Amino acid sequence: MKPSADNRYSAHAPVTSGQILLAAAIGVCLGLVGNKYLYGSSPTTKATAPRTTVEQIQQVGKDIQTSAQHITVLPTLTSRMNVLLMGVDSNGRGTQRFTGTRSDSMILVSLDPEGKKVGMISIPRDSRLKLAGDHGVDKINAAHAFGGPKLSVETVEENFNVHIDHYMVIDVQGLRKVFDVLGPIEVVVEKRMHYNDWAGGLHVALEPGVHRLTPVQAEEYVRYRHDARGDIGRTERQQWFLRALANKFKEPSVILKLPDLFRLANQYVVTDLSPEEMAKIATFGKDIRPNQIVSATLPGHATCIHGGSYWQPDFEGSAVVFNRLAGNPMTPVSIATVPSNSAYAATTPDGASNDQPVTFTIKYPRGFEKIARAYEKVLGAAGYKTKYVLRADVGDCQHEQIIQNSYKADDLLTQKLQDAVPNFSSFPVVVNLDEHAPSDFVIVLTANTVKPLQPPALEKSSATTVSAVR
Repeated sequence: MKPSADNRYSAHAPVTSGQILLAAAIGVCLGLVGNKYLYGSSPTTKATAPRTTVEQIQQVGKDIQTSAQHITVLPTLTSRMNVLLMGVDSNGRGTQRFTGTRSDSMILVSLDPEGKKVGMISIPRDSRLKLAGDHGVDKINAAHAFGGPKLSVETVEENFNVHIDHYMVIDVQGLRKVFDVLGPIEVVVEKRMHYNDWAGGLHVALEPGVHRLTPVQAEEYVRYRHDARGDIGRTERQQWFLRALANKFKEPSVILKLPDLFRLANQYVVTDLSPEEMAKIATFGKDIRPNQIVSATLPGHATCIHGGSYWQPDFEGSAVVFNRLAGNPMTPVSIATVPSNSAYAATTPDGASNDQPVTFTIKYPRGFEKIARAYEKVLGAAGYKTKYVLRADVGDCQHEQIIQNSYKADDLLTQKLQDAVPNFSSFPVVVNLDEHAPSDFVIVLTANTVKPLQPPALEKSSATTVSAVR
């Protein structure tokens, strides 16, 4: 009998991208506490890598705690690696943890050592796609139920023409257990989140602001989706959670918890990554800062087909997203899907811009108009055009960010912007392609955004004005 992708509406709590993010973090930890043969010896290939015992891991964990020099000889990541991260829920007691379960969360993580950044593309669980093999058209979360991680990987590759090197799957039960080990995580709660799901065991009671979330609260944060934006809003919050988690793993105390994290990974994570490959991820990830993580959600729109709710991917926008975040070439086929009158065709794939100026929207929280106008002035002095300065609720301006809205707003122009306005160099980048967006970029300011540094052009102008007065 064909499994139904809609069985997720059961009494069992749905898995979330938060668990996937944890799986990624566990993968980094696994690299740090990987087989002892990785330290000071020749790399072992995936085919011949021996199975690591818990006793070996505990000993290596002790070695790392007492001698940081071990970490410096780990193998390094030399080329881009794309890893498909999935979270699976449970089919009930007595069932196999990774058999016949749906991947209710899916993120493609692209590790780019050359660009020194991480691309993260969230694929909504309700995405309507042609599944690999003879499984027809269905929600993407059904692929794992039909054929495990292999079918999920093949489905993503075939629909988006992107190469996936490895996969990692984590079970729903691993979420709170990992939080228990890690301890409190500092997170920005964007808005008031209150919700009770007695059947699913979810009782959310979070207030806005910066909080050190307990394990229970962290689970509540990554699972909450009961606002106007539903799953898409939750996906975006979970991407910010990944950045917070990256900061958590930089705390010295976490190194002491690596053996416990490995034991959890052995029980709740399935992956085809070898210890050597995990070690490469570890050495790459330990120096990544939150603003080097670029995130996006698969472009598309919600739709209802034959009574079922779906996320219908926008394939022309998706081609741009996978090109920008995962290094996927814009092939003649994918370029052909971008109509000449589309917003995505504002520039050609080689980065050459059209004759229209780059435009900006500045979004700021109520009560901070002066700081917004200061940034408008700085952008103007740097040669940029600000079309709109928008006042928004504080809840919508909790994260400083640069949002790329159009195809024109690519990484090259983003870097030029950050070079021209130094304050923006610390702003994380989010890709949110929208062919109806009123500007190429949106700059989101928060209540904590500092006054902008003046670019040379503005400083020179100010100095001239002072001289004239004198």
